[in-house]
Amino acid sequence: MTTADSTQRSPVPPLPGGSLLHIAPVTAALAVTMVATSAVSAILIGPGADYSAIFPPTWFGLLGAGLLGTAVLLRAASPGRLAQMTAWLAALVLLGASGGVLLDCFRAFFAVTGIPAGDFSEVDVAGAVTRASALGASFSAVLLARRIRIEAGPARRAVSDRSRQMVGLLGVLLCVPYPLLKLVWWLQGEDGSFSVGFPGMELVLFAIAAAVLIGLTVERTPDTVRVPLLIAGWGGGSALLSMGALMVFGLLAQMTGIAASPLALGDPSRIAFVTAVYGTWLLLGAALIAATVLYGEARPVGRPRGQSHE
Repeated sequence: MTTADSTQRSPVPPLPGGSLLHIAPVTAALAVTMVATSAVSAILIGPGADYSAIFPPTWFGLLGAGLLGTAVLLRAASPGRLAQMTAWLAALVLLGASGGVLLDCFRAFFAVTGIPAGDFSEVDVAGAVTRASALGASFSAVLLARRIRIEAGPARRAVSDRSRQMVGLLGVLLCVPYPLLKLVWWLQGEDGSFSVGFPGMELVLFAIAAAVLIGLTVERTPDTVRVPLLIAGWGGGSALLSMGALMVFGLLAQMTGIAASPLALGDPSRIAFVTAVYGTWLLLGAALIAATVLYGEARPVGRPRGQSHE
């Protein structure tokens, strides 16, 4: 019997993620329906409160739902590399589509409790539901991608140390542009209509991101830091993807005149430059998540150090 036949006919090996991985295809299909329905409804209802004009557009959630649905179909046909990469791409797009969901939650809190907050209690309900659905669907996409990796077999899951190190190096380089931009603005003093203070917090946070990336990609790390690294990788990567999408689409909305800009960034070339710098948040988030996945694959739970998949 060939390897392909055994992959299709033999039962799925024990799944380390438990019942969540067992139901990953079902939850992914439900997530596609949920995101598509909420996104189409939001499009038909039309724009909600003005604050959401700078958020990722609703059609971005539809794109993520389409990618996730494609991954489900590809996985049913053949749980190979194409299905796996499509699922990961769907997760990244859906995380980006959820940009602004935290602000939706804050506004909903004031709207529900009745605490006086002026315009801050206004909620773009249809858009908020779409963004929340996209966030939940992104986790379904991650589970589906992990399920596909297991079904594909150890040979397809194996990744060289060199690949992990390349992801880590790219991620560390992406930690430089944003704090460097803030540092340059601080050295310049007044910038348009706002003043920039010393970017101490930015320097610390992106230094931590670089340290996490190094920890995820070096050949040997203590077992005691495994769980903190995984939490930091998933949490930091998800936050960067969501906020990166929010910043990039917000700046694009301001460049095109869809939303008013609260900051005087100068000429269009300067705005494009700032947009590109914030775009590194998206790429850094993707690098963090990729490094976290590869780290977990190289050092699975319960496997002695130095022992890898065959």
